[in-house]
Amino acid sequence: MSVVRFVVIAVLFIGLLFISLDNADTVTLRFFHLGQLQAPLIFVVLCAFAVGVALGLASGALRTARVKRELKQARREMKLRDDAARTSAQRTMPPMDAV
Repeated sequence: MSVVRFVVIAVLFIGLLFISLDNADTVTLRFFHLGQLQAPLIFVVLCAFAVGVALGLASGALRTARVKRELKQARREMKLRDDAARTSAQRTMPPMDAV
């Protein structure tokens, strides 16, 4: 299975390499009449991909942090309920000497 995975990754890498070499033309990016930047097309695409990955990872990290916080709060509430139930059960049980 690892050989197939390696071959697929190698073919994908070579294909993307040839596409990037074929699209090495310079493009101009304009920023709302504030300025402009000239860069190779592959560099612009790579930067856009990197920004997208970074935003996706940040979004996932924020969601994970929120879920962990909710889980911690739920566990704390469950522990409080268990402690309260255990305390009330001990109050309602007759003493062992009385049995």
